[in-house]
Amino acid sequence: MKTVKDFRDYDFENCNVPEEYWGDYTHANYFKKAFIPIARKEFKALAKKLGAEVTFSPMYFEWSAFFKKDGKFIYVSVGDVRYNVGGHWYDNVLYRTAQSEKDYSGGCNNFCSYEELEERLSDMFERMVA
Repeated sequence: MKTVKDFRDYDFENCNVPEEYWGDYTHANYFKKAFIPIARKEFKALAKKLGAEVTFSPMYFEWSAFFKKDGKFIYVSVGDVRYNVGGHWYDNVLYRTAQSEKDYSGGCNNFCSYEELEERLSDMFERMVA
């Protein structure tokens, strides 16, 4: 699996984890060591397309990021991938305006699919500048 989309319907709780990730918290290790580098790489590429900077924060089975462009911030949060009935985390990415990289409760919540994120963030940055 080489993209976030490849993990869309993946069952992180009951997957057959490759042996190199076995040990304490096997499934969490797999998420952290196999999946998170892919997500981080994709968010960096997205930031580059947007002409923005990104601060990426992986958590136990989820991740978030702040995108910064022209002094404006957007917070993005991807929910717990273990609760994946029908690709739930993939189709419900939270994004909203923020005042800084410490503002986790900023503007109104908006949701989109992971695939729509580039367009939605681009539109939001455009509206914030206007």
